[in-house]
Parts: sequence; C-alpha cells; structure tokens
Amino acid sequence: MNDQIIRNFLSLAAIPRKSHHEEAVSLFLRDWAAERGLAVCRDDAGNIIIDKKASPGNEGAPCTILQAHMDMVCVAEPGREYDPLSDPIHVISDGRTLTADGTSLGGDDGAGVAVAMTVLEDAGAVHGPLRAIFTVDEEDGMLGANALDPRHLDAAFLINLDWESFGSLCCSSAGSDMYLLSRPAEWESAEGDSFFALKLSGFEGGHSGAQIHLGRANAIRLAARVLLRSAESTGARVRLCSFRGGTAHNAVPSVAEAVAAVDDAHADAFLDACRREIDIELEKCAQTDPGAVVSVSDADTAGRALTPAMTTDTLSILTRVHDGVNTFSPSIPGLVESSANTGIAELKDGCFEFMIHQRSSEPALTAEMKKDFLSLAEKYGYTLSVMSSGPAWPVKPDSALLKICEEEFLALFGTPIRVEPVHAGLECGAWANKNPALDIISIGPEILDIHSPKETLILESVDNCDALVRAVLRRIAGK
Repeated sequence: MNDQIIRNFLSLAAIPRKSHHEEAVSLFLRDWAAERGLAVCRDDAGNIIIDKKASPGNEGAPCTILQAHMDMVCVAEPGREYDPLSDPIHVISDGRTLTADGTSLGGDDGAGVAVAMTVLEDAGAVHGPLRAIFTVDEEDGMLGANALDPRHLDAAFLINLDWESFGSLCCSSAGSDMYLLSRPAEWESAEGDSFFALKLSGFEGGHSGAQIHLGRANAIRLAARVLLRSAESTGARVRLCSFRGGTAHNAVPSVAEAVAAVDDAHADAFLDACRREIDIELEKCAQTDPGAVVSVSDADTAGRALTPAMTTDTLSILTRVHDGVNTFSPSIPGLVESSANTGIAELKDGCFEFMIHQRSSEPALTAEMKKDFLSLAEKYGYTLSVMSSGPAWPVKPDSALLKICEEEFLALFGTPIRVEPVHAGLECGAWANKNPALDIISIGPEILDIHSPKETLILESVDNCDALVRAVLRRIAGK
C-alpha cells in the first residue's frame, strides 16, 4: 500500500471521530490542508472543503470533486473497554490487510479520506481543478451532506469514495429515512417476583443496507420474540426491568440483553418456555448466524419494572414492526428495493425508545412503510418522530464519468468493472438533489465486514483504487 496513504489513514485512526463528534478530525483536516498551501474552508456544520489548482497545462479542464466522509461507526467486541469519544483506533497490519484491535476500523470512510488526501498533497498528480469535500455525520443521518451549501457542488464531476467493493462501481443508491419510536416509561414496584436475564451475542450483524438481503437475525427482535412468546404460552405476568440491543441504527443488531420480572407462580414454567423458544430461534438462524449465543438465567433482584401492559405493548411492537427486506426490485434481479432495520432499542429511566432505519429507491414504498410504522406506533402507544430523511440517487443513463471509469479500469486491470446500484444510502443522493447536473460515481477499496469489529481493509485494493482515481482525473484533464 502507498506509504503516504497509510500515514494519512493512521493519522485519522488516531483521532476519535464517532458521528456527531467530529470536531477534532474536522479541525485536523482544516489545518492539514492549510499547512500544504491548499485553499480550505470549514462550514458551520464542520464539513471541510479543500480546493487545489489544476496541474500545469490543465487549467481549462472541468472541475472534479473527490468526496468522502470523516466520521465512522464505532463498535467494539463484547466486553472490550472502549470509549469512542476518547480512545483512538489501534490499527493492526499483517502486510495484506488492516484491522483494528477489538473495534471497528474506520476504513469506512477513512480509506476514502486518506486516498483523497494523498492526491491533494501530491504535486505530481495530473488533474484539472480539484476540490475535496469531507463531510460530517454521514453514518448517522447524513447531516453534513444535507447542510452543505450547494455552491460547493459547482463542478462537472464528483467521485464519491465511500464504496466498499473494489472491482465494482456504484451508479445509484436508495433514499434513507430514520425514525425514532418512543413511549414514556410506566414503572411500578417489582418486589416479590423472580428475575431472569436474557443475553444474546455472536450474531453476524452487518450493514443494514448492503447486507440486509442476507436475512441475518436481528438480536433485538429475537429477544423480544423469546420473551413475548414465553409469556403468552405460560400465562406468566412478565415485566421488563431493562432492555438494550444494537449498537448503530444502520447495523443489523448482533447483541441484546434484557432482564424480566416474572411472578413466582409461573417462574419455572416461564424459564422452561424461554429455553424452548431459544432452541427454536437458534435452529432458525443456524445458517445465517452460526456463532449466535443466547442464554437465559437467574438475575439479580430489580427494584422496579415496567407495567405488564407496557411490557406487552413494547415486546409486541418490536416483534411486529417490519424488519428486513420489504420488496425486491422488479427490474434488477437481486436488488433490494425497500427494507427496514430496527437498529437500536433501549429502556431508559424516562422512556423506552427504538430506532428504525428505512431505505427505499421508490418514494411510494417509503410513504407506505411510514404509514405502517405510524399505525403500529398508535396501536401500541408509541410516538414516531422523523429523525432524518435523505433522497435517492437516480441512475444517470448518459453518464460520461461512468464511461471514463469503465474504460480506465479495463485499461489498468484487464477486466470490466461491474456497474451496479446499491440498496444503501450514499451522500450521492444529497449531491444529486442539490445539483442534478452533477455527474457522479462511487468507487472505493475493498472493505470487509464494515460497521463491525471484524472490519478489514484490503491493502492491495487501496493502491488499485488510488491508481484508478488518478487515471480518471488524468482522463478528465485530457491527458
């Protein structure tokens, strides 16, 4: 891997940059650009916009934007002590890959930022007028992209570097809507009951857009299902004392845990029912989640619990709200058209709340699914709030940039590049919405298991991505 790209990537990994907490990395990138004599500005949202003059003789070429996001999804292995607001990422290299020590790596999208930084600081790079846009809060609502002034998108081409499959090129992405469903907590005394802890770990998880079609189990829903069915089959009075699941709204939940209070008269029957339901659930997901571990055991006494009514309503909505693939594209085989992911759920002092990340490339389906969510929320006493909404990025049939990238990839690597849309939200939707004339593609290095502690960056693909970006820029410059 290009040594300078590695250095740039490691400089980013050393800076905690969880979504909504990117001030340090934003200021670092601003100062980095200024130290190299590049024109740079930092907008009110914290986005960084850097301009580099055309290489000599290419001043008349159209302007091209290199774009990536500076925030990352911060997750850690169960039991790992990790504070995403203060702890750096400890990067491990075996010469072929980069991984992190027990946490997500931040290759999404630190690799894209590092590639763009390396082109910006290379005095020998051949290109026309060049701009880099590094955004905040992509992973949690694309707030940086939504806040960017459209004047910064005054260019002919935009190369988004937030694609995790080298050898393919993204030409379109789904729209994305995030909902928060909440209900005030209704507490009562839990004295005199038996208490059981349900723990789920080892589920595969994964990206709620790019991997939703794999049908992996959602630990939040599975936990709710085990508790609800055990209560229904035994007639036990079950009340939630605690509940927490998931680590990010855009990741399929791989962990969950709950403590339930159960009336003594039904405690033994409830425990037996839980174990039966666990066996059923593990058998159902044995192919998709072979490492899943689910256990139920006695728990310490809790002083309070939710009322039986709120417990039943909460478990019911968690099991009945749509999760996973909703529809597949009628025109592109295998492409998910619409989906939803229950990504985070938590019982807090004041309320129970959970988040749904809904995606669709068809606005009518988005409206239909939102209507269903609202109906279930009303039925079970929950309030739905729209946290964010991002537009889709439609296919541009006559894209000159796509054609250039196809030709340069073939010349470099001897095989055609795959051109494909994706059922995930990309900032390209915001760019296309703000400047419909902008010609956009998304490419990037190979990154495996993003948004998880298994995240792996393939080093050879980073070099190849860098070579492809430079070849496309030379081509745009007419060289």
